[in-house]
Amino acid sequence: MIRIALLGSVLVAALAFACPPAHAQGIPALESSGVALIPAGPRGSSSAMESLVRFGVPAPDSLHAEATFEMAWTRIQDTHYDPEMEGLDWEGVRDELRPLAAAANSAAELREVLWAMLDRLGDSHFVLIPRTASDPEAVQSGSGELGLEVRWLNQEALVARVDDVGPARDAGIRPGMLVAALDGRPFTEIVAQAVGEAAGEHDLPPDHWFDGLLAAHLRGPVGDRVTLEVVGEDDRAKTVELEWTAPPGEVVQFGHLPPFRLQLHDEELHRPELVEPVALIRFNGWFPQLASPLAEAVDRHREAAGMILDLRGNPGGVGGMAMGVSGHFIDERVELGTMTTRENTMRFVVNPQRIAPDGRRVSPYTGPVAILLDRGSGSTTEIFAGGLQALERARVFGETSAGQVLPAVITELPSGDRLMHAVADFTGPDGVRLEGRGVLPDTEVPLSRASLLEGGDPVLEAALRWISSATPTSNEATP
Repeated sequence: MIRIALLGSVLVAALAFACPPAHAQGIPALESSGVALIPAGPRGSSSAMESLVRFGVPAPDSLHAEATFEMAWTRIQDTHYDPEMEGLDWEGVRDELRPLAAAANSAAELREVLWAMLDRLGDSHFVLIPRTASDPEAVQSGSGELGLEVRWLNQEALVARVDDVGPARDAGIRPGMLVAALDGRPFTEIVAQAVGEAAGEHDLPPDHWFDGLLAAHLRGPVGDRVTLEVVGEDDRAKTVELEWTAPPGEVVQFGHLPPFRLQLHDEELHRPELVEPVALIRFNGWFPQLASPLAEAVDRHREAAGMILDLRGNPGGVGGMAMGVSGHFIDERVELGTMTTRENTMRFVVNPQRIAPDGRRVSPYTGPVAILLDRGSGSTTEIFAGGLQALERARVFGETSAGQVLPAVITELPSGDRLMHAVADFTGPDGVRLEGRGVLPDTEVPLSRASLLEGGDPVLEAALRWISSATPTSNEATP
C-alpha cells in the first residue's frame, strides 16, 4: 500500500511501546514506534521503479543506499511476528528491489524503493520516517492550520468539524459545508491527480487516505494565506481567504518518534434531564506527557453523570499508556489484550488508578463511559477502546476505527532515515484481532452532510442520549 507521509503536525495510525533501548541482536526491545503517515494504495508503478535502474547512476556515498536497503530488509526478516512472513516471498522481494536501491541517485529515489518494499507486506506499522521529520522547529513553525477538519465523502470534501476559535470559524465556515477549491484549484482535481499517481493500475486507496490527503493540502506555513471556495447549505459557492495559524497544544517528542503537537480539552456538558453534567474529554495522542493532564481532567469530573472520551482522529502513540488510562475507569487488574511476538507474549493489564493527582485516595470512575471513534482513530486508541468495549466497561459510538493495531519498533538506518516495523500481533481480551478489522461501534453513527447541516454533533448527541438513559433523571432524584 502507498503511504503519504505527512510528517510534522499530522500523525495518523501511530503506535508506540515504551521499553528499554533496542539491542544490537535478536528481536529489538520495544522502545518506541508509531509515526505520521496516511496509509493508502500501492505506491508508484513498476515502470517508475525500472527507470531507477535504467537511468540511475550510483548514489552518493553519504546515501549508503545498499547498506540502508539491506538493514531495512534484514530487520524485518529477523523480527516480523510471523516467521513465514504470511506467505510472502521475502527473498524474492530482496532480489527484485535491492538493485533498484543500489541505483538510487537521491534520498527521494531510495525512499521510493524502500516504500515499495514495505508496501509488499500489506500491514500497518511498516513506515519509513525521513530524517527531516524529527525537527521540532519544523512542527512549531511550518504546520499552520485553519481550524477545521475535512473528510472525503461521496466524492466531495466535507467540513466535518470547525474549531470554536480559529480562522475557519472567523471566516464563517460551518460543519456541513463543502470545500470545492483551494487557491482556485478544484479539490476533485487535486484528489484525482493524487489517486492517479498513487494507485496506477491498482485498487483505489482506502477512505482514510483521502482524509489525509485533504488534511495535507489544508496545512501550510504559519502566517501564509490561502483561498478556499466553500459551498453552503444553499449550494452557493463563496470564496474566503484565511491565514494559516499555529494550532494550540504542546509539541512533545518520545523516543525516535517525530515531534507531535499534543492537545487535551475537557468540559462539562449540561443537560436538564441529568442530575449532574456529563464530562467530555478529548485528546489527540497517547504520550507520557499526557498522563498527568488526563488524570487531572478525570479527577475534575469524578462526580459527572457520565464521561465521554472523544478519540476521533486520535492516531495512537505509546501503547503501554492504554494500561494506565484504562485504570481510571476499571478497578481491577483485568486484561486489555495480548501482544504476541515470535518468541514471547506480553499481556496488557489494566492498572487501576487509586491515587488522585493531589495525593488523595480515590476509586476509579464508575459512571457510564462512552468512547467516540472514527476511521482516523488508530493503534493505541483501538487497543484502549476495543479493550474497554470487550470488557463491557464502555460503549463505542461513531464509525469503525482504522484497524491498524500492530506493535512496532523503530530502527535508525545508515541513511539517517528511520524504519518503523511491526514486531508483534495483537488481540483484544475477547481474542479478536483488530488489525485490518478495527473497533466496531456499538452504535454506528455514519457521517452525513445533512446531519452536520442540522447543527450539533450527531455522534456526541448519540452518546449523550445513551448516558441520559443510563443515569437517573432530575425528577427521579427528587424525593
